[in-house]
Amino acid sequence: MKSRWFNYRPLCIVFIFLLLGSVFVFYLSDYKLFTIIITIIIFVFLMALTILKRRIKYVLIPLISFILGASLYYGVVTSFQEEIETPNTIQARIYNVNLPEDGRIRVYADSCEFDGKEIKENLIIYIYDNSNLFENIEIGSIISFSPSNFYQTDLFYYGTPNASYYLKGLKYSATVSASNVTFLKTDKTFAEKLKQYVKDNLRGSLTNENVEIAYSSLFGEIELLSDSQYNAYKLSGVAHLLAVSGLHVVIIVGILYKILDFLKIKNWPRIIIVSILLIFYTYICNFAVSIIRSTIMSIVMLLAPIFFREYDSLSSIALSGIIIFFINPLTAFDPGFLMSFACVVGITILNKPISTALTHTKMPKWLVDSLSMSISTMVSLIFIMAHFFNTLNVISLIANIILIPIFSFAFIIVFVVSIVALALPFVTIVLYPVNFIFDFINIVATILGNLSISNFETISFQYATILIYFLLLLLISRICVANRQTKVILSLPTFALLVVCLL
Repeated sequence: MKSRWFNYRPLCIVFIFLLLGSVFVFYLSDYKLFTIIITIIIFVFLMALTILKRRIKYVLIPLISFILGASLYYGVVTSFQEEIETPNTIQARIYNVNLPEDGRIRVYADSCEFDGKEIKENLIIYIYDNSNLFENIEIGSIISFSPSNFYQTDLFYYGTPNASYYLKGLKYSATVSASNVTFLKTDKTFAEKLKQYVKDNLRGSLTNENVEIAYSSLFGEIELLSDSQYNAYKLSGVAHLLAVSGLHVVIIVGILYKILDFLKIKNWPRIIIVSILLIFYTYICNFAVSIIRSTIMSIVMLLAPIFFREYDSLSSIALSGIIIFFINPLTAFDPGFLMSFACVVGITILNKPISTALTHTKMPKWLVDSLSMSISTMVSLIFIMAHFFNTLNVISLIANIILIPIFSFAFIIVFVVSIVALALPFVTIVLYPVNFIFDFINIVATILGNLSISNFETISFQYATILIYFLLLLLISRICVANRQTKVILSLPTFALLVVCLL
């Protein structure tokens, strides 16, 4: 029997090299020689592996994926930078509103018309407000105005391509005084009407602050959270509770399964119903990257036993990543995308061995599960946090252990009550006690976030370092089937990188 070093996963290879292709084109302009050398080394290694194993797939699949990733990246960047003339009159529909800051309101608009011509891309509008415009402005408002300033969004304003701007189609920006804005009518989408109805129901039982927390956790919209609210969660390392992610989708799938089990609905009908509802929920949440990933992985997990297949989390992650990449080829540069995937990869690779090690300490199972999950997440995010924010959150381990179980309980209540309240609004009275839960979460997040040891600065790392770190993690994981001695040797540079980052 031939020895092997790793379990080959084609989907993982495709996903990795799609990302590498886009990163290659980006770095080619500033680090041309270094980028070319690293790329040549990678493909020489793949060619050697192909000759050694006598299988063309080892070089052909990566090469095609790499070329495709590079081509898609170049195409979207080129198309996004095409310029148009400054319009005299703009008509657009507001689909999102931020809290006022620095005397202005930032709104996002779609269905744009420039001088009567329909434009496919969306628009950021900075409205300088000297009145109470914010009190009257609402999602779905169609406005008309002559811009004071108009310019194309700088896709590279922060150094790397702004993947969020491309995904949302935010190609243009305009500024205008509130006095020059004319409100024409209101035209809300079905999703916007549904979310507004849910929010109005929540207002009947929750305080204003807790309404925003509950609404954000249900739909992932954090724009209307105050700075103090969001910073408390961010500094304590639990901001992911406010954005719809894998945690929320897992809870929702669990709730749906309980309901369908009660109704005696099983097998194919149950999978179809859950899948349709998850896709619908993804639409309601504006197709955020984190929920697209979670929904795809959940559907794959549900389908696996039906096709008599064992669910492979890494292949499932890769499949969702490939789909998201084709939706937005700039995702390799999006912090939210990278953090979301890093968390899942880290948990997949590290959770089981850490949990096994902690079991020997005779701690309670719930504490072992929480610790292993939190440690896996923190270790997987270290280099991404260092790259984008030059910070490392060390208090998040404690914050997540304390708050995730409590938040999950509150989210279950809010989600179920919100669904039932669509038909029976009076049931929101059940949410009164949830105020105390959210108040407790807010207090704990604020206290932990304000501790002097909660965050400290780290040195910044390039994408190459992040890639090397995750490759090393993969080599010491169950994907690599080398013997224990080899894995111990491979783990040494991994820990060396961690020490460098922490110091």
